[in-house]
Amino acid sequence: MTTFFINGTDSLPQNIKAYAKEGYSQNPVVFACANIIASAAASVKLELHSFDAKGQKKVDTAAPILSLMAQPNKMQTWEDFALELVAWHRVAGEVFILRLPETGKPVELHILNPDAMEVKPGKGGIPEQYVFGSGPDKKTFPVNQFDGTSQILHIKTFNPLDPWRGLSPLSPAARAVDIHNQGSAWNSALLVNGARPSGVVEFTNAPSETTLSQLREYFKKAWQGAVNAGNIPLLTGGAKFTPLSHNPKDMDFQKNMGEAAKNTGLVYGVPLPLLTMDAATFSNMDSAQERLWTETVLPLLNVVIKKLGQFVMPLYGAAEKNTRTYLAYNSESVPALEPKRERLFKRMKDAVAGSLLTPNEARAEMGYAELDGADQLLIAGTMKPLDAIETQPNTELVKAMKASGYTAAEIADALAPHLKAAA
Repeated sequence: MTTFFINGTDSLPQNIKAYAKEGYSQNPVVFACANIIASAAASVKLELHSFDAKGQKKVDTAAPILSLMAQPNKMQTWEDFALELVAWHRVAGEVFILRLPETGKPVELHILNPDAMEVKPGKGGIPEQYVFGSGPDKKTFPVNQFDGTSQILHIKTFNPLDPWRGLSPLSPAARAVDIHNQGSAWNSALLVNGARPSGVVEFTNAPSETTLSQLREYFKKAWQGAVNAGNIPLLTGGAKFTPLSHNPKDMDFQKNMGEAAKNTGLVYGVPLPLLTMDAATFSNMDSAQERLWTETVLPLLNVVIKKLGQFVMPLYGAAEKNTRTYLAYNSESVPALEPKRERLFKRMKDAVAGSLLTPNEARAEMGYAELDGADQLLIAGTMKPLDAIETQPNTELVKAMKASGYTAAEIADALAPHLKAAA
């Protein structure tokens, strides 16, 4: 990636190895962004959700497919697997998952290095085959040209330049990452080589090459490094040291690095308070965590979990008749989403109390199962359904409805024939 910054080219070709080395492995902002997203995604618990013909949801936490997902292979738990999966997706813009064995119910899932994978283009948007590795270890995985199924699952981001490969977030963020890397290298070089006073040495007479060589060695040994910072050079033989001051370009250096870090976080969808303590306060950390989940982690999980389910679930047999079954995750266990759940709960509570929704409609919105006898609107002020109104006139009920904004006509329509006696 550094060459992109130095040459200033307009073309930024996909280079997964460079992204992994100079981005994820060397840049603290990229590592933090990818790791924050991957760690959050790996923390969710998987479930099996089934919906019958009436839309009733059933949650299964002990299905056979969940055993596979809990331990995708002998070396990884779900947390390890998800962490690697999302990290590759955020670094390379794509991830390849191998299913073993080739046929039958899956026993293991393995993540393959995208840099070693080649996608052979096919017709109709379906790849012809996937080729992994090179030389004698090269392995070819064919793709069914009718339904697109394969032993390889390819999860990728949208790439307008290449329909067969994903677009890494580091492609649009390459220059920002280069600026940050170059800035860190500059600061490191200043610490190692520039801890001595920066300036020029003037001689009254032309010095010999031997004198210049000795002087260079003198400065390297006596004035380089942090332990020698602030020392004053003592020169003899008509030599004079003149320090140089910082120019405006040097003074803007840290600002440029901060902007580069901000742009990298913007591309990754990680709020700035989660990347630097300079932008973090007690008041904005909760909202930053909520933004991370709602705008970045949950949309990514929706794609990854759905594709994983489509990849392995058909091999576990057909679902029950008139039932739709999905591999899903439990978002209720995410602490960062608790404020969002509280706001939803309050909205549904107010909607039921205001006679805008039935209790079951509110429960469905919050993801709960329906209750028997909760399909009617509750009258505001009494929280009773219309069927529960007594046959005798209820002046308190009429008062409560008037206080809630109902017109006389609406009260008459709602409570007739129970208001005949009151009329």
